[in-house]
Parts: sequence; C-alpha cells; structure tokens
Amino acid sequence: MPTTSKYAGAATMTQAAPRTVLNIVSGKPVAAGEVASSAYTTSSVGPARGYAKAWTVLLSGGEASWSDFIASLLEAAGAVLPSSAPKIGPPAVAVGRAMAEGRPAVSMANGKMVTTISKKYQIVFVTSEVAPFSKTGGLGEAMDGLPIALAALGHRCMVISPRYDQYKEAWDTGYWSSVPMGGKNESVHFFHTYKQKVDYVFVDHPTFLERVNGLTGAKLYGPEWGQDFADNQARFAYFCKAALKAIQELPLGGAVYGGDCMVVCNDWHSALVPMLIHAEKPTGNWTNTKSAFLCHNAVFQGRFVREEGLASVFGVPERYIDSITFKMPLRIGKYNEKKSCINTMAAGLRYADRALTVSPSYAVECCTDPEKGVELEDLFTLGKCTGILNGVKEGVSPSDKNFVTKTMMTCGAFTAATAPEAKAELKATYRAQNNLPESTGPLMCFIGRLDAQKGYDLLLEALVEILEDTEMQVVIVGSGRADLVAQTKAVEKKYPSKFFYAGWMGPERYALLAGCDYTLLPSRWEPCGLVQMEAMRMGTLPIVAPTGGLKDTVEDGLNGLWTDKEMSVEAVIDEESVQSIANALKRASKLFIQEPEKVKAMTRAAMAASAEFTWSNAALQYEAVFEELGVKDVEFALTWPRRVSVAGSGVTRVQGYRGSNSTRLRIAGLMVGARVTDLVAMGL
Repeated sequence: MPTTSKYAGAATMTQAAPRTVLNIVSGKPVAAGEVASSAYTTSSVGPARGYAKAWTVLLSGGEASWSDFIASLLEAAGAVLPSSAPKIGPPAVAVGRAMAEGRPAVSMANGKMVTTISKKYQIVFVTSEVAPFSKTGGLGEAMDGLPIALAALGHRCMVISPRYDQYKEAWDTGYWSSVPMGGKNESVHFFHTYKQKVDYVFVDHPTFLERVNGLTGAKLYGPEWGQDFADNQARFAYFCKAALKAIQELPLGGAVYGGDCMVVCNDWHSALVPMLIHAEKPTGNWTNTKSAFLCHNAVFQGRFVREEGLASVFGVPERYIDSITFKMPLRIGKYNEKKSCINTMAAGLRYADRALTVSPSYAVECCTDPEKGVELEDLFTLGKCTGILNGVKEGVSPSDKNFVTKTMMTCGAFTAATAPEAKAELKATYRAQNNLPESTGPLMCFIGRLDAQKGYDLLLEALVEILEDTEMQVVIVGSGRADLVAQTKAVEKKYPSKFFYAGWMGPERYALLAGCDYTLLPSRWEPCGLVQMEAMRMGTLPIVAPTGGLKDTVEDGLNGLWTDKEMSVEAVIDEESVQSIANALKRASKLFIQEPEKVKAMTRAAMAASAEFTWSNAALQYEAVFEELGVKDVEFALTWPRRVSVAGSGVTRVQGYRGSNSTRLRIAGLMVGARVTDLVAMGL
C-alpha cells in the first residue's frame, strides 16, 4: 500500500449537495404526511457540516475573536491546541454547535479541551445486534453509528444487546438477578464495556452465547439465513425483560440510568419493551420514561401462534396480549393461511410514544402502502411514524488515509477532483487481479445479500437477457439463498469475461466499490440502504429501484440512476420488473460510453450528496424528536461542572447550567436561536 497518494493533494470538493438532500437531513423531522420545514434550507451544507465548518474556521484562525479567546484559555492553562483536534465528525459538530448557540466553544480541564452543552438526555437503545460486536445488516450498523453521534452531542447513551460471543472488550459487571419466564426464574447477568463514550451492556445467557457459539455473522436468529430458531419468541421476550433490569438497576459510572430516560427499541426483537414499560407505569417505575419504536424493516414482525398463558409469561394483563393479537399468516404473504397470532412488532408500534423508521420515504410507505407496511400500516400511522435518514461515518471516505489503508485501495487517497483517475487505476487493478479483460464499458457491482428483498433474483434475470449484447462487466459480492448462489455461478460460467462472483469480501470490498462505475440496488423494498450511500462516498453511481431510502438518497440523472418503475414485491419473477432493470443497465452502459463528461459530473454530485449522509445529522434530528416528546433533561440532576470525553478526539464536554439569555448568531451560514449558558456569564 502506498503511504502517499498522487490523488490526495488536488483541490477538494466544493460542490454543494442538492437541495432535496439538504432538506432531508436538516431541521426537525415530521411524521409521515405532515409538511416539513427546515431551518437550514438556505445553507449550502447540512447542519452537521455547518457546525464542523465553524469549528474548522476557528482552528485555522479565521475567526479572530474566537481564536484570541481560545488562545487566552490555553495560555492560562499552560497548554497548546492539539494537532489532533477533530475537524469532522461528532466531536467537531459538538464544538461548532456550542459556537453557533453562543456558548463557550472550548476551554481546558485537566489538560483536555472541553466544550459546553445545553441539554443532556439519558438515551437507551435496546437492540438484538450492534456492530462491531454483532451484525447481520443495517440494524447493527445503525446501532454502532447513532449512539456514538448522540453521545458526542453530550447525551448519556447506553446500548443493550445480547452477548452472543465472549467479547474481549466486555467485562463481567458482577450484577446478578432474575426475571420470571413461564413459571420459572431465568438468571440475568450483564457484561459491560465503555467505548467512544457509550455504555455497551450485554445480556449474558446461554440462549444467546451457547446457541450462537461465536458465529455472530450468521447465527443470531437461526441456524442459517432464512431459518429461525424455534424458541426465538421466548429468547427475545426474556431479552426485553432483562433490558428493563439493566435500565433500572445496573449502576454504570456510579449511577443507574433509571426511569428518567429515552428508550429506543429496535425491530421486533425488542418491541415488547414499550408494552412492558406501559404495563408497569402504574407502579411508578417509569413515570418520566419516554419510548420510541425504531423500525429497520417492517417485513420482520415477530409473528407467533397465540398460546394460552402468554400473559403470564410476559408478565402483563391479558388485555395487552389481546391488543397485539391479529388474524394474520405466520409467514408474510397474502396467499399464506391466516391464524390467530401474536404480532410482536405491533407491541412496539402500539405502546411506544413515537414510531420511527430509517428514511422519510419508508415512513410514508409503512403508513400508506399495505405491501410495505405489511398489514400494520394503521399502527404505523397511529404512532406518527417519522423517518430519519440513516448515516455513514465520516471516516468512510476515500480522502481518509486510514480508511484507504485499511481497505487496501492501491491508488491511495483521492478527492472528488481526482476521482476519475483514481477510480480508473482501481478498476484496472481489480480486473488484472481477477482475470477480467479490459472493456470499453462500465464496471458494475452488486454488494449485499443474494435474496428477494434486494431484488437479486430479478437482477440475475435481467443480466442474462442483456450481458451478451451490452458492453459491461458485473462483479457480485455476497452470499444468501443457496439456489441464487448456484444460479450466480452458472451465469459466471456462461459469461466469464463479463460476470464474476467474488463471494464474501471483507474491508477490501470498498476498494472494489471505489473502482466500479456503478453499483446495483434493484430492491423490492429498502427501508434506508447503506451500500448506495457508501458508493456515493467513493464516487460510484448507484442504479436503484425508486423505493424507501434509495429514493431519498439518489436522484435520477443527477447522482445516480433509477429504474423506470418500482419492483414487484411478490417473491416471483415479474417480467416488467426484470425489463425495468435491463433498461436501466443498458442506459447506464450507454451513458458511460457516450457521455463521459456527464458521468464525471454525476460522480462529483454523488460525492457532494453523500457528504451529508452522516450520523451527526441523524443525531441532531433524533435529538429534536426526543425534545418534542418531552424527554427529561437531566443536566440539573448532576453535579456541575460535568466533564465527558468526546469519542476518540481528546475533546471533552463541560456541562453547565443553562441561562436565560438569548442570542442569535450567524456562523458558517447557519442562523439559529440559541441560549447562552451561565459559563459565559461567569466568564469561564
């Protein structure tokens, strides 16, 4: 790997993201069907980048008054501004926001830089998976990025997840208790680690650790993809009960989280938590608790045959069980037999204070489209389902030298200005390494599960129709259904110079993604999607079906291409869907060959848009929803001042009491109403 890059020193990207993107990532999110208004739509950047830009200007000495103020603080402390001070990501956003709100941006405490915050929530995420400890898809990624970004804004964050493996970072808490499950008490035991200012709590029980046996990439929910463990209902009902124990009883950093918190439950595996909290509120345990149900995929609902005695197992009155009982097929599909069944996801939607999902368009689909809401659209509407776009970590970037080294990009770091040359080098390298001949057509890739949701069966049919007569090459990365893997290998055998099956790939897949001209996402449904946002970071244009988060992140002809229709959600080969994909692929090939300057412009636009798809922007929007719900601000309950390190930055936040003074400042194009903290009044 090169230690320097001939592409890194060129002028960086200055192109603004499209207005539609800025509208999605800015301002307070609203429920599906409501009209949004944004305080940031007049800016050329989203709020997170605007805040970070303000801090970067300060670091460079561009704001003399702020620079002098910081210099005096550092001099008084006998310290200097560290060269490692963050310029992007959640820490920079936290400092920039303090500036924009008229609060002290930085000071020194115990030799560390600190910044102020104006509110502090206790936020608990309950989830069946969290990267890097456990992950099967987007849920695990989201539970990695979002809590870290919220913690950087000053909030106390905890993630509760099963202990599927003997995670070396996690230590035994020494906490032991039990919860009743079906006439017997099951032990509750927690492991814990503290990383990037987030508490990670792992529920230790044989039903997770012994079942999965370390194979966290494949066996969280069943012995193989598409198969569930027979006792999943009991496993995750127990998990939900154990999570409540962690919130109320597990002391971390000297204090339990307790009831003064915001509990965010993710997908059906933790959907019983809002119902259990609701049932226990008369006891006084959860008086100040607010809850949200965050849906990452409405297809997986946790449907189980209703059995006698379930109310006793869950520990709730019978009326709660009645409220989540439906006449539905156990397996999704309108032709399957309907039975009286428990719908676990319905518990989250019915009893949480707000329903959330991972993109604005998917929120609308879940509320209005029976095929996307999968028979629960009325409950999504009842919960005022609100979509907040997922993000990608700022470090996932071809301009980041550490990322480039980790992903084995042989071209070194590159920017939007040098993307065409760098991508051409990566493409040539990949072709040479995998015996693919040179081609005048584009190189495309599919990265993901080989299954029906991703539209992979439709994609294969379309490729078989057009590969022989269309100048293009396709690389497939991923695993999935055995029949689709077999079909993939058959296509590779038939078209060895145009089609390559790479199987599973680790971090080096980003080098392939960066070397490709297009990436393929013809999904039947896609709540948010991650690959298209990562591809756009690399300057690779997504070809997508216009659904869910794909529609929110990709604009046809501007930073990617759409198929001319949505894909049929039926798990059969629909000829119209196949033809739509084939047309999009031929359009992409023609565009690449005949209009190279157009493709370069689209590449720059894709990289500009993807810079706004960050967890920092998402965290600001989640924070706005939590504030609307009336989550208790715990800043007054803790001793002042509080110092909390910001993730991986050497920057610390000092929490001061909020004052009543009001100011409005314009910094980096942002005009916001702000409060000046008492730290300013005290002259600290």
